[in-house]
Amino acid sequence: MLRVPIDKVQPGMILARPIPLPNDPYLYLVQRDKEIPLDMIPRLKELGVLEVWVRHRDFEFLEELIDEGLAEHQREVYLRVRESFQSMLRGSTIEINLSDFQSSIASLFDFLKNHSGSNILLQKLDAFDNYLIAHSANVCYLALLVGMRLERYLIDQRQHKTAREAKDLRLLGLGCLLHDVGKMRVPREILDKPGKLTPAERAAIQQHTVYGYEMVRGGVPAAAAQIVLNHHQRFDGKGYPSRLDPVTGEELPPLAGRQIPVFSRIAILADVYDASTTRRCYSPAKLPVETLHEMRTLCREFFDPVVAAEFYRVVPPFPIGQIVTLSNGTEAAVVGFSPQDPTRPRVQCLQTAGGERFAHPAFEEIDLSREPDVSIVAVNGKDIRPFLPCEEPRESELAAAGT
Repeated sequence: MLRVPIDKVQPGMILARPIPLPNDPYLYLVQRDKEIPLDMIPRLKELGVLEVWVRHRDFEFLEELIDEGLAEHQREVYLRVRESFQSMLRGSTIEINLSDFQSSIASLFDFLKNHSGSNILLQKLDAFDNYLIAHSANVCYLALLVGMRLERYLIDQRQHKTAREAKDLRLLGLGCLLHDVGKMRVPREILDKPGKLTPAERAAIQQHTVYGYEMVRGGVPAAAAQIVLNHHQRFDGKGYPSRLDPVTGEELPPLAGRQIPVFSRIAILADVYDASTTRRCYSPAKLPVETLHEMRTLCREFFDPVVAAEFYRVVPPFPIGQIVTLSNGTEAAVVGFSPQDPTRPRVQCLQTAGGERFAHPAFEEIDLSREPDVSIVAVNGKDIRPFLPCEEPRESELAAAGT
């Protein structure tokens, strides 16, 4: 099976993974092993579905890497968040069943620990009825993946806790699930505005961290509430919210560096990545490789370098199953990920630059980390070379890509 962009779905393509119903992710718009109705494509786009998994006889082995149990755990977390958010009235405190929340988070965490292949999948929850809730579930998932790799750092950064408490990720997951709850107090016309925000509108959106903290404070443990308050605090000190001096009442600069709780330093990376790779009313979804490039360059000063280094070892620029174009014009599918050389994964060739299909893609596998003269140059027709590290395109690559 392969990932196919929703715009590239063709007649006769068969789903390898079902498409969930928007208001109930345990029911499906289209079942697996069914042909994708072309007249449903506009509706799927409206729901934010960016890609679908389709059957391909030469790539069914990828199903072994993609444990469907992950989606089950993600759906459970999603529904738990939705139940709590929908029960909240504007201006009231949020009602949370901590036992149920932490049970769902612990179940997802245990699954991730026991399924090492899941950390290269990154199944985003796109086909759901509420961006805020799906985004919260995605951020929780990403943060847990990264937190699992930071046990020693968490012990060092949370020295007021025992080692066991310091590396317990349940509160990280809980805080990430609730991190944007304050947006429920921001007017919808501002949240959904497609154009540029005015300074007053931007200030209103930035208040969501304070609103959220007021809503959850006292109802969840302090470590989780701090994520809600501080997930937009940047490592360089240019984030928000500001603080007030408890004595004078004067405004103080935002937190910076290791003043920021480490769980919040994890949450900001997951938050930025998921928001950027999701279609919004005011911006299209960016490719993972594009988003990761911007995070490494334009946003580099936002992030704790220790946490960021682990994030980039977890999140692949080219997800498994993605179809890419190589510098020699060949179309190929990504079948592996190397954290040591993330932009040069293993691929299996689908068709030549002339359009001739390979009879046996498994015999046409290329490990790009060992082939310096071949690289990925495009995804879904988009030139991605500007997002690759320190690689100047060669004349042969420009010709092959048709530029």
